[in-house]
Amino acid sequence: MNDHSLETKSKIMDAARVLFAIQGFEGTSIREIASQAEVNVASVNYHFTNKENLFGEILRSGYLECSKAMRNYFDTESPELEDLLVFMFNYFSVKSHDLLTYFKMMMSSQHSHHMTAAGTEDEMLGPPGGKVIADCIQKDLKKVLSPGELAWAVRTLFSHVTHTSILYQCCFQQNNIPFTTLTDLESGVRRLGRLVLNDLRLD
Repeated sequence: MNDHSLETKSKIMDAARVLFAIQGFEGTSIREIASQAEVNVASVNYHFTNKENLFGEILRSGYLECSKAMRNYFDTESPELEDLLVFMFNYFSVKSHDLLTYFKMMMSSQHSHHMTAAGTEDEMLGPPGGKVIADCIQKDLKKVLSPGELAWAVRTLFSHVTHTSILYQCCFQQNNIPFTTLTDLESGVRRLGRLVLNDLRLD
């Protein structure tokens, strides 16, 4: 695929991501996406074949971007869980607008299952970066946990970190709310990491 073709594909995905988030899957047409991206309908069909494939590729690209960032940090730094969670918090804070867009897309359609339709093991354990969180937990505990324990831990940590990072960007920085400074929130993320590890040690 040449540079022009890649640029066209990227324009289509950028336009579609915004429209899907605002109007949902069913409420957005290929014609609207083409118009917003300033390309013809044939270009959209050429790159994605249909609207469902386009929707799925947008979600998957965001999922993979997050997974790769977390995997690279883990492989390079070999962090303890607390440090990984702080990295996640800061990564999601910077990406909070994109994160909200993906969440809106996922809630708008049954087609969001395409996000994890295929891929490596890193991409298949629940949320993006879920396998990295699981690897870090087991490294810190020095034991292998059951799939159920890992799933609970990963979802608990991911949910809190994403929620907190979005609130930090959308609300906390603009309002004088007690205990919502960057230092406060990073400390809270670290504390949750310790609490989860302590709970898993008791099992």
